[in-house]
Amino acid sequence: SGDFGADLLLKKDRKKIVVQAKRYSKDVGIKAVQEVMGARSYYKADEAWVVSNSYFTKAARELARNGNVALVNRDELIDYILVLSGTSQSQVAATSIQAVSINHDLKCSKCGSPMLLKRGKRGDFYGCSSFPKCRYTQDYLGSH
Repeated sequence: SGDFGADLLLKKDRKKIVVQAKRYSKDVGIKAVQEVMGARSYYKADEAWVVSNSYFTKAARELARNGNVALVNRDELIDYILVLSGTSQSQVAATSIQAVSINHDLKCSKCGSPMLLKRGKRGDFYGCSSFPKCRYTQDYLGSH
């Protein structure tokens, strides 16, 4: 609180960017976009971004488009992290995640593809079979 809608204030070469960071399990709504728009005005910033480990609602995307706010969703954030760490998506997939079985009855809520039961370093989970095009995941609640 008391940050006037900005979690980060970035400055480089006379350019100022305000960033609102959201760690949500559900899609991020318009409130985050409104907050960063206010922060851009308050800090007299050149750009405003909302960065999230999730995705954005349709209303948030529309407001951001009209308000000239950059949105960075889960997929883009993962891509940025991989690029900055020098790791490729294929290296990550090959070393840390192993497909266990396909579940044709369980469909991805983002793209409709079948879900794969996968085993990662933090345990089993369902991942979209269209990975890396679709990165939707879901907790696995059963037992092996």
